[in-house]
Amino acid sequence: MGSWYQSGMAPSHEPEHPEQPRRDPEHDARTVLAIARAFESIPFYVKLGRTSPATATPLADALRAIPVLTKKDVRATLPKQWVPASRDVKAELASGEIELVETSGSTGERLRILWDKGWWVRQEARAFRTSALVAAAMDGAHGDYREAILTTPACGLGTCHTGDRTFEERLEDHYLFLNMRPDPTYWLPEDMTRMLDELARHRAVGLESDPLYLATLARHAMSQSPPRTIDVSGFVVLTYAFTTSAYVRAIRGAYAGPLLQLYGASEVGVMFMEGDDGRLHHAPFTTHVELLPAKVATPGAKDVALVVVTTLDRAVQPLVRFVIGDLVQVDRDGPRRFTTVPPLVSIEGRVDDALVRPDGALVTAGAVDRALAPIEALRLYQVNQRTAERVEIDVVSEDGGGAEICDAVRARLLPLCEGLELAARGVTAIASEPSGKFRAVRRHFPLDLAGAFALKGES
Repeated sequence: MGSWYQSGMAPSHEPEHPEQPRRDPEHDARTVLAIARAFESIPFYVKLGRTSPATATPLADALRAIPVLTKKDVRATLPKQWVPASRDVKAELASGEIELVETSGSTGERLRILWDKGWWVRQEARAFRTSALVAAAMDGAHGDYREAILTTPACGLGTCHTGDRTFEERLEDHYLFLNMRPDPTYWLPEDMTRMLDELARHRAVGLESDPLYLATLARHAMSQSPPRTIDVSGFVVLTYAFTTSAYVRAIRGAYAGPLLQLYGASEVGVMFMEGDDGRLHHAPFTTHVELLPAKVATPGAKDVALVVVTTLDRAVQPLVRFVIGDLVQVDRDGPRRFTTVPPLVSIEGRVDDALVRPDGALVTAGAVDRALAPIEALRLYQVNQRTAERVEIDVVSEDGGGAEICDAVRARLLPLCEGLELAARGVTAIASEPSGKFRAVRRHFPLDLAGAFALKGES
């Protein structure tokens, strides 16, 4: 659930160069061609002896013949293994023709990735425009398009926009980077007041934000006398991390405009953008996404699938059947607006953040959150499964309530967590991960993917 911010570059959402998305009638054939091109030109695949699919091969057949690719497989490789042999990796890295970025590692799995120059900004702009509302805003429906970014200041292989930097130093073209601290838990009131002031000063039309970061800022806005609002005229996009119901409640206290979900990853680009029907629709020309169904029960969630991605428009480090590590709920009968990939009902969180019951069932972070959503006094929570038998929940309440809210949390999770021992306790705060992201649910032991998901089937 990453974004361009991790590269330290501003996105190309320029109204002067609109690239309106359109349906790709050749999506499946384009995917087969991308697989063949990767297998023939990239040393990593050549060394593995991958056989290129013939041009007329049905996409489902081509994918079924290929093993999945994991982060562990990629982490052990060198940059030169991901660039065609005819290109000078060292020289192109030095010149900027190839960009080296590092994923944020929300589950402690940082990964170095190569991008073609300008690739991220092009594909993200195209994905944003799959939303008619966002496309209109980018084209001037609310005046000159300006965007603000609110997430961790860490990016690339170093950091950017950290420390005490001026407004002007955090302004890149029409894009303002708001945050200069690595963890919103430690924001000072003056930090948040500055961000609210800067949103107004910037005259932001769009805001792209980590949901926890924006919820924290919204609570501060509501605490002021008189209460303040999130001053964004066009839309807010939530990305970077899992969105809980408690975050949305807090955000809605200070912002009444369009609130949309975007799903992307630094390794592969933006995959899905929320449309006017509340579904997340697959963005064309950047990826093919397989939604591999769970083979085990998923209480509290329906049509759960593992996300597996093949990139289509990358010359360097094209990824074929790459396991992103996320779970989603799929609307398999929903409208396929831009490609043959069905829309999503919801993003269910990381597979590493799904609880495992003794009967083998998986309880996604999304299922946990839907169970807890009715508890309006719940500000923040973290569910930890450190052993196969026990789950512990840390609870931060809006009103400082202790035993009562913990009892309510435990009662609502008991039906989902059949066979597991549950313990809940009240705490005053919960820290983010070292990456700056926050995990609402964490499982501390591995899962057998092949046992839980249909890894060989193209859905």
